[in-house]
Amino acid sequence: MGQSFKLLLITLSILFALNLFGQPTQDDVLTVELISSRDAGVAGEVLDVALIIDISHPWHVYAPVGNDEFTIPIQPTINAEGQAYTVSDWLYPEAEMISVAGVEEPAAVYGNRLILRTSLELASSATGSIGISGEVYYQACDDEKCLLPTAINFRSDIPIVNSASESILINTAIFSAEESVEPNEIVHLDEPDDDEISGLVDQYGLILTFVIIFLGGLALNLTPCVYPLIPITISFFGGTESGKGRTFWMALAYVLGIAVTYSILGVVAALGGGLFGALLTNPYVLIGIAIILVGLSLSMFGVYEFRLPTGLMTAASQSKAGVFGSFFMGLTLGIVAAPCVGPFVIGLLTYVAAQQNVVLGFTMFFTLAMGLGLPYLFLAMYSSKLSSLPRSGAWMIGVRVIFGLVLIAMAIYFLMPLLGDYANPVMAIFLIGSGVYLIIFDKSAENNSGFNRIKQSIAIILIIIGTWMGIPEPKIEGGGIAWKHPATMEALDALLAEDNPVMIDVFADWCIPCKEMDKFTFPDIEVIRLSAKFTAVKIDLTHQSGEFEKQFLERFSIKGVPSYIFLNRGVEISSLRSTGFENAEDFLKRMQKAL
Repeated sequence: MGQSFKLLLITLSILFALNLFGQPTQDDVLTVELISSRDAGVAGEVLDVALIIDISHPWHVYAPVGNDEFTIPIQPTINAEGQAYTVSDWLYPEAEMISVAGVEEPAAVYGNRLILRTSLELASSATGSIGISGEVYYQACDDEKCLLPTAINFRSDIPIVNSASESILINTAIFSAEESVEPNEIVHLDEPDDDEISGLVDQYGLILTFVIIFLGGLALNLTPCVYPLIPITISFFGGTESGKGRTFWMALAYVLGIAVTYSILGVVAALGGGLFGALLTNPYVLIGIAIILVGLSLSMFGVYEFRLPTGLMTAASQSKAGVFGSFFMGLTLGIVAAPCVGPFVIGLLTYVAAQQNVVLGFTMFFTLAMGLGLPYLFLAMYSSKLSSLPRSGAWMIGVRVIFGLVLIAMAIYFLMPLLGDYANPVMAIFLIGSGVYLIIFDKSAENNSGFNRIKQSIAIILIIIGTWMGIPEPKIEGGGIAWKHPATMEALDALLAEDNPVMIDVFADWCIPCKEMDKFTFPDIEVIRLSAKFTAVKIDLTHQSGEFEKQFLERFSIKGVPSYIFLNRGVEISSLRSTGFENAEDFLKRMQKAL
């Protein structure tokens, strides 16, 4: 018995020694450094600080959420007791999901380098310097085992000044990053968002990513900015006189024109840092498109059958027929699709910008645009079938008149950003006038009762839409959202420094989803009521030539409009940023998460 007891003690001693000397110390596993956003804090203002935590391979630490109750998450603390500052909540980056031995579900962990951010609100009485000390409590694990929980201390002394002019920005690469989120908003990376193109490449490879991008292009046809391509395509190909084979090549050239324009716009926007679709801010581009559409409409009304100069007749015929003419038309109308971008396209823009590869960028956007244009290939083929119907019938003249009116409506549509407050009344008058013209003055196919019923139905629809557009917007009882419109970065920074959370709506006059937000979402009573808890800011990016607009674009990395940004104590909650139209119910949920 005595010998057995001694053997047990020796064995335990050996195991203890192996465990003691075989395991790394906390300094081997994790190191911590505290940094600040300025070389000196300003009394009475907020100072951003961050912990740079390096974790040795193959160890990891657990995230504060996304795990079961038995895991011990990393927990930083700063000792603020008796200090001339208060500490805000910590912001964590997105966690990595990995499989851990003995655990059924993937665990949310951090490895390699981890950056945790918070801010200190300095007292106005703070002078000299402040000592920032604290600890990081954690448990280090690898895929097979975990070490005992422990803590590592940190400390830094930061001088205090009385004016921001005495303090300069430092560590901008860390504090300008917008990847930190609150603990309850960590996104699981095993379910990548559609806008994470780099994640798609890593997960599916480049070839399958191109397939997904093509499908994303198809989905763009559901965005409101692309709707105008449908009547334009019908109108353009509806009056062509071509054989089946020639029509196919014309339709393909039309789609390729759209794809080339879209690809060039995307690559230029991504590599140049500009806003996608900003070409539509140029009045000359809008007027040029409108002139082309009006020119095409005149051919539908038979104007080109009059005795016009030979050169003009030749130019007109070339613009509405032939492969080159179709390609040119597609180049022009590809601009239509540019303003409507969703999270998927913004992810693609960001990926192209990060890669700095023009060939890859053009190829990806060309693939996206081909997905966008594919339905219009079939639409053009179907529209061109009208040319095979009898040309002598009076009803065909009526069809061409309707197409001509559609093209003029599209010309007005493109000019609406230049018309300002007169845009809706002008369009309303035209639609009502078109309906009245079709019912009273257009005498084509009077003896064709079937076509007349269709024409009169279209006319009634035009009158109804025109009347609806002409009705003034109802005034919201008690007023709408109290938007603020800063014109300088200093004014914006002052708003961001307010105690309330900040909600920013980034819009442009040429952006159709922006107008839908203003008409359907922001007037919602619940949205208005909840907005009282925010500092609501509107940023107009219709024109980007101003210094403020350029600085805002660069600072917040805006790739498309409308964009919605939520900030708390000057720090963006990146998981709440979104782009595109949102109904009131979904936008309310986003607002509630920001509080």
